[in-house]
Amino acid sequence: MIVDRLGRRFLNLRVSLTAACNYACTYCVADGKRLMPAQSELSADSLLRAVTLLQQATGIDKVRITGGEPLVTPKFDTFLQGVMALSLQDVSLTTNGQLLLAKRDVIKASGIRRLNISLDTLNPMRFRRIARGGDLDTVIRGIDAMQALGIKLKINMVPLRSQNFQDIMPMLDFCLARNIELRFIELMRMGHLRGNKSFLVDFVSMETLLDLISEKYEFRRTDAPYDSTAARFQIPGRGVFGVIANESEPFCRTCTRLRLSSDGHLYGCLSNAHRQYIGDLIQQPSHKALPELQNILVAALADKQLAFQGEVTVMKFIGG
Repeated sequence: MIVDRLGRRFLNLRVSLTAACNYACTYCVADGKRLMPAQSELSADSLLRAVTLLQQATGIDKVRITGGEPLVTPKFDTFLQGVMALSLQDVSLTTNGQLLLAKRDVIKASGIRRLNISLDTLNPMRFRRIARGGDLDTVIRGIDAMQALGIKLKINMVPLRSQNFQDIMPMLDFCLARNIELRFIELMRMGHLRGNKSFLVDFVSMETLLDLISEKYEFRRTDAPYDSTAARFQIPGRGVFGVIANESEPFCRTCTRLRLSSDGHLYGCLSNAHRQYIGDLIQQPSHKALPELQNILVAALADKQLAFQGEVTVMKFIGG
C-alpha cells in the first residue's frame, strides 16, 4: 500500500477519455478556443489496461469517466462497457449532457448508476455565452431521460459573478424539484485563470453562496465521506446541495484522487503540473509493469499539496 505522511492514498481514479470537447466554456479555455484531442491519445483498450494495472497497484475501487467531454469520442462505448466489467465498487461519469440522448441506449445497457452533469444556467442566452457551444434544451431533455432510467444525478454549476450569479437560486430550485443534488463548484485558478484578474472578478465564495441561499432556505451542514471534495448541506423536507470549495475550504489533506489523462499521463494532484507517463509501461506484462508502476505512483503521491494553489494546467487535459 502506498501512503504518504498524512495518510493519503489513491482510491479514486479519474480517467480523461479525450481532451476534446464540444463546448468552450469561459472558465475552462480562453477566447473560445475549440478543444481538440491531445496528440497520441490512448485507445479505449489501452486506457482499460491502465485502469486494470492501477487497480492492481493501488487498490483503487472508484473510477470516474471524464474528458474533455467523454461522450464525443468513439472510445466512449468500448471504455464504458469495459470499465463496468471490472471489479470496482463504483463507476461514474461526468458529462456536459449534450450527447446524453444520443448515448442513452449505451448508458442504459452499461448498468452505470451515477452521472454528474455540468450545467451553469437555465437561461438559453447565458448558456450560449458561457458554454460557447451546445443547446440548453437538449441538455434538459438528456437530464429527464437519465432520470427516467433511474440513474442518480448530480448537477455541477460553476457560479461566476459576472455571468450567471442570478442563476444560482433558479438552478437550486430546479434541482430540488427533481431530487437532484446540485454541486456548486468554486471557480478554480487553473489554465488561463491562473494569475488573471478575471478570476477575482468572477470568483464566488462558499460564504457568499450560503448567505444567498439562506435568504430563502434554512439548511444545516450534513455528513460527507472522509475524502469528499464537497461540503454538503441539507434543506429539511426539500433535498441536499453541496459546495466544492477548493478556495474557501480546501480538501487537499484528505484527497485520494489520481488522474489519468487521455494521452497516458498520471497526475497525482490537480494543483500540480508534475506528471508521469505510463503509455509505454501499460504495454508490458503485469509482472514487469507493476514494479515500475509502483515507483511512479510513489512519485505521483508525493506531488499532492497541502492546499489548493491553482496551476497553469488546462483542466481539459486532466479531467477536473
